[in-house]
Amino acid sequence: MMINEAKLHNRHLDDWTDEEREKVKFMYQAGFDRLQAYVDQAQAEDKILFVKEHANFMATPLKQSEYAWSRNIVHETDWKPEFPQLRGSKVQYSTLNDTVLPDSFLHQIQPTFLIRHPALVFPSNLRVTMKNHGETSTEVIKRMALDISMTMRWSRRLYDFYTTDHPLASRRSRAQPVIIDAYDVTNAPRQLLPRFCALTGLDASKLTFTWQRTPDEIRARLTEATGPAIASYLSTIWASEGIMKEKALDSPEAIDIDAEARKWREEFGEDEARRLEEWVRQAMPDYHYLWERRLKPKPKGKEEEKEAKINVKPSRPLVLEKLLSALRSVRRLLQKL
Repeated sequence: MMINEAKLHNRHLDDWTDEEREKVKFMYQAGFDRLQAYVDQAQAEDKILFVKEHANFMATPLKQSEYAWSRNIVHETDWKPEFPQLRGSKVQYSTLNDTVLPDSFLHQIQPTFLIRHPALVFPSNLRVTMKNHGETSTEVIKRMALDISMTMRWSRRLYDFYTTDHPLASRRSRAQPVIIDAYDVTNAPRQLLPRFCALTGLDASKLTFTWQRTPDEIRARLTEATGPAIASYLSTIWASEGIMKEKALDSPEAIDIDAEARKWREEFGEDEARRLEEWVRQAMPDYHYLWERRLKPKPKGKEEEKEAKINVKPSRPLVLEKLLSALRSVRRLLQKL
């Protein structure tokens, strides 16, 4: 996202100026400093901190550029933020960690991966990008490095990072990642979400499946505050009054990419549809890999309903306790600096 804001998404890292490099580095550092401040506040107030981000936006500019242009950058300087609260061996980046955050920081997090079939995600991404930039699909694909976002490699590599043994994450303290699929969330929320809450320490009694539509005046103020690009991503939920099952009518197994590609040719054009189909098919192995490891909804039945009622009670599992303990340790370390 920061690279998009700096209008550098369509240029290889080798072509950036020194001023552009410093600008992006400053934005990454400022973003991490805000994140650390939220962590400190959550610890001080004994609360759970929720952070949401796209996996590709977490990758370093170096990793993004290497992937988009299929060539390594051996002479580039380090793109990691400074971590004054971490010293020595703690500031390490293992092979599967493509993000700007060090291994030790990532292992303090209870990771959740929300996935959706690429044949649904990628066309939607293209439509929103076209709308936000006021361009045709041909112009968008030509001007922007969409290869970085039209993939699931970042999510899979980050998932594998969390499931791979690492010297800085013991088996007792390492948080296990949870994968949920958008189709399950939409079509079986009452069978899935209480299980998700129980695993992540969230209060399932606060779950709600209907809500009031966001009033137009509030939507206008939010649009002004966030900007039209962000508002376009939120427009559907603002207009909704509950879970919209029509957004996920077909199960992932039932989606026919050939049939979807015919629709894309009519909507985007022959060449653009062909590129979109390539992205989708290339992403399918990673999607299937994650989908097979997802948290599944509980089957409906008396015993399952009984268990779901039990899971609705607020819980604070061992994973959360370990996270809070780690955050307290970081805070004590900061106080000594």
